[in-house]
Formats: sequence, structure tokens, C-alpha cells
Amino acid sequence: MAHTDLPRLQSLVNDLRERLSIRHSVTVSLVPSNALMMSVEAPAEPSGAFRLSIEASFLDVLSGDELEAAIAHELGHVWVFTHHPFLQTEQLANEIAMRVVSRDTLERVYEKVWKRGDTKGDLARFLGPEPAVGLASTNQTR
Repeated sequence: MAHTDLPRLQSLVNDLRERLSIRHSVTVSLVPSNALMMSVEAPAEPSGAFRLSIEASFLDVLSGDELEAAIAHELGHVWVFTHHPFLQTEQLANEIAMRVVSRDTLERVYEKVWKRGDTKGDLARFLGPEPAVGLASTNQTR
């Protein structure tokens, strides 16, 4: 996705917001630098919009489905914040995201994040335990 295609990026955010049943507004912005590569901030005012900031260069390393998964993860934080603000965890945000994207895609996003940061994390800590082999997926995909 081109850095100048902010309307298309906002459209993706709006689509995922709807699929995750998030009624609060979320505005997206591209920034030159973000220590987390992608993050979401709560609004300053109760009626304000959440702000999703994406480091412009991070877009270059994500495929379309990885971008969707990364945004779904950030929107998972919005969902948690608006439903259970004191339970904010990466794993819970990912549980919400996996309502609309696959675990495999989120794993690929984490690998790219950790590669850029020259670190390695524990996928089970962020995504929960691996599902048992042979069980049908409960992800709602398009």
C-alpha cells in the first residue's frame, strides 16, 4: 500500500472496526517514526476518536493480509479499552483480532516486528497456546 493512500488505509480500519463491532471512531495517521511501529492512543475527550499511528516504513514490510492483522490487533486494544479497560494485554488484543484474522498471519506480523527490533518474543505469551491439531478454526474470515 502506498504511503499516500491514507483514504484506503482509513477504509480498511473502518471495515475492521465494523467487523469487530467497535462503535468508537478510530482515525489513522502515518508517522515518520513510531517506536512500536504501530500503536493506538485513547482519545483525550470521551467523545473523541482513538488515534491509530502507523510508521510509514513499516507498511513496506507488510503484505496486505499482515497489514490487516496488525490493524486488527491494534483495534483489539480499542475493543478491550472500551469494554474492560483494566485488562489491557497483548494476548487479549490478539484474541479479539483473531475474530477476523488468522493466528498464522499474526505470527508473521510478530516475526517482522521482532526482526526489525532485533528481538524475539514468546508467541504463546502474545497469542495464547497453539490450537490442537485437527480442530476446526473458529476465525471469521471473509
